[in-house]
Amino acid sequence: MTPGKGVFIGQRKDRMGARLLMLLTCIRLAEDFDTDYRVNWFPQGADAPELEYPQELFSQAWMADHFLDTDAFEALSQKAQPIWKFQNDKTPDRLIKHLDAGRAVLVEEGFQILTFPWEDIETIRPRYREFINRIGFTDEIRAIMDRADQALSGQGVSAYHIRRGDILNGLPWKHSTWPAKIETEELYEAHLDKFADNPAIMFSDQPELITRFQKRYPQLMRMSDIADLSEMTRAKRDFLELYAMSRADQVIAPPVSAFSMAAARLSGQENKMFRDVLSPQEISEANEKTVDRLRRGANGFINASEAAHIYAKATFHLFSLQAEDRAEESRQFAESLLEAGADNAFLPLLNALNCFYLRRWKEALKLTEQALANPHIWPEDHAVACALQAAILGSQKKRWLAAQAFTRAFWAKPLRPDVIIFGSRLVFRDQVSYRAMPPVDWTIQKAVRRSWFNFNAHVAQRRVLSRLPCNFDVILLDWSDLALDQKARRLNSSRDRLVMLQDWLGNMQNLSEKMQVPLDSPEYQSFSTILRFRLDDLPLEKAIDVSRNVSSLRPENTLYLKRLAELYEADGDYSQARLKMAEAVGNDPGNPFLVFAMGGLLERIGASEQGQNQIIEAADLDDNTAAIQGAAGQLLLRRGDKKKAAGYLRKARDLCPPYKRFANQLKRTET
Repeated sequence: MTPGKGVFIGQRKDRMGARLLMLLTCIRLAEDFDTDYRVNWFPQGADAPELEYPQELFSQAWMADHFLDTDAFEALSQKAQPIWKFQNDKTPDRLIKHLDAGRAVLVEEGFQILTFPWEDIETIRPRYREFINRIGFTDEIRAIMDRADQALSGQGVSAYHIRRGDILNGLPWKHSTWPAKIETEELYEAHLDKFADNPAIMFSDQPELITRFQKRYPQLMRMSDIADLSEMTRAKRDFLELYAMSRADQVIAPPVSAFSMAAARLSGQENKMFRDVLSPQEISEANEKTVDRLRRGANGFINASEAAHIYAKATFHLFSLQAEDRAEESRQFAESLLEAGADNAFLPLLNALNCFYLRRWKEALKLTEQALANPHIWPEDHAVACALQAAILGSQKKRWLAAQAFTRAFWAKPLRPDVIIFGSRLVFRDQVSYRAMPPVDWTIQKAVRRSWFNFNAHVAQRRVLSRLPCNFDVILLDWSDLALDQKARRLNSSRDRLVMLQDWLGNMQNLSEKMQVPLDSPEYQSFSTILRFRLDDLPLEKAIDVSRNVSSLRPENTLYLKRLAELYEADGDYSQARLKMAEAVGNDPGNPFLVFAMGGLLERIGASEQGQNQIIEAADLDDNTAAIQGAAGQLLLRRGDKKKAAGYLRKARDLCPPYKRFANQLKRTET
């Protein structure tokens, strides 16, 4: 290591698996970039009380060399950059220059093996198995590690990980579904039956599950067969189980679990999912056995909460593309679990979906209200429940109420698959009042699609929608500042998403002729121009010329005027920017979204007080947009008018209760 060179600083706020992976990544980076690494073991907001005493695991000498206290971390992090800022670079030059200047790099990656574009992950992954030996563990820990090595390494052992624990019993975790973390017992049984003669060991944060498996599979090992950890602290047990798991020849586990992923990375391999080790037919048969267990009621599970989580997982099988119509069966399962006392906040929402599929509108609506009233509902599920409400109301031809419910969902979580699917249904069926939305080019919105989602969502997509869903980045391109979700707000700085939007605009020609927008139309020209400008693919002068021409062809179109105003702003022509935005507002003077956009423009160009007054006026015109209400409340809070601020912030909070920022700001009005 060169004296004065910057170091890698690892920190994670969560538990053992992610922290260990972070450590291994730091060791790897320090070795490859000829420097050292440090660990900020106590970052602010850390959520792992069992790891508060690292001396249980690490030797004092190793911690003295590698741990940072708060002051040292603050000093080093002043000029530090997060590692992700270098991950799109084509060469290591910028990272090397940063380190050579004595500046640190923060490493918070704790789930995947971190690589750069110039590196080959297949040459890096096998190295992780030996990195664990660079960490200074205590003699007690090292002795049991050696025993695990002797018992498991090179023996052809399969290690199974069953994730339950806080997912079932802990707050707030029990109130959200975890389909990527939970696998059903029947899948483990299918693999154990298939490889009955092979040695195996099982790990779980729910020990009674292992006991249940051992009754049926006596040859199945558990950690106590290697060493008795019963008198050890949780941190010691967690680490030693993780290490033992890593010594197996293969780790079979849920798709997303830092614990098993860390074990697999530590062993120099990928953890395997059931789709890697079982055939589709074997998986289907195992899932059907899970359904049989659900038929027998909650007594076949650890508790009612586990039954609810397994039910949530089973719905992917019940509503798979190949499945027959099983909505009534699914509804009966949910009803029986609710009657058995399952109080998981997601359960009424899942049952509301069943009733939606069955066209039982009244029951579905009541269940969404029950879900939304639960104080434990997660932000994602709150948005899904609002979107489902919108779809129910739209099906009843209540277009205004549908629009209000949908916008509450959309501005909270515009990237959530369920929200996009239900929103697309509303748009395609003309079941939503556009007046409740900001100015949007709906012909473009209907024509620009996205692919089906291939990751977990509550909704069975094809039961709601028969065509490819909308790409709602069309709306966010102009109105991202109304979104509460931070990723959604960053659309215009995300080149990947903008390129994807452009690709799907090109794919429009694959749609039916009726759905296509002519390439020479003002609608296409306006959208394409703004998109190309945001991608730095069109000079500003040319973008202004095209947009000015489009506005002359559609002088009443407020969206085109807003776009032109923002292009003038980018050009520094603030006079024209104000004029065009004023024209937009003049064309639709009661529109809160345009008034809000005018306020934002005025603030950005230096007319702060005038802009702030426009934002407050927008909030007075609006009754359904949390971002507008929140913005008005925040600026009044900054002015010191707590009483008036409270009214807007209370409304913002009530429109999106899980979004804690408004609730926290509201508390400030009470002090």
